[in-house]
Amino acid sequence: MTENSIYQIVQEKLVGHGVKKSNDGSLVLSDKKLFGMFVDLERSKRTADFDNVISVANTIENYLTTIGKLHLMAFVYMYLKFSDFTPKRRKADEVQPDGTVKKTCIYRRVVSDEEMLIGLWASVKYDQLGERFLRIVYAS
Repeated sequence: MTENSIYQIVQEKLVGHGVKKSNDGSLVLSDKKLFGMFVDLERSKRTADFDNVISVANTIENYLTTIGKLHLMAFVYMYLKFSDFTPKRRKADEVQPDGTVKKTCIYRRVVSDEEMLIGLWASVKYDQLGERFLRIVYAS
């Protein structure tokens, strides 16, 4: 069995996130420069370097702004949010007798602090903008 190339992996993830469901979304795959940036996002994700991931995300955001498609940033947030960097399950917060709060998150694998930070950043951005951006994507 052959291992998929990084290009195939990125394409499969993006298709799984629904890029083919609209004309604007399809641009993520058809625009070679934009698709290459998502490949760079995957590469930076693999290094689990928060600053590098943010740098690539900012590069994508700047490009999308110049082409008038900022709403496609939803796919950047989804790409990172729906990864191993975010908890697959959360338990209810437990207030401790001393007033502190215990938060329990269950991940699919061991994650570093930087991986958790990347996942948290993507989750916050998706919660802030993602759904609004997706409405624009699917209205196109």
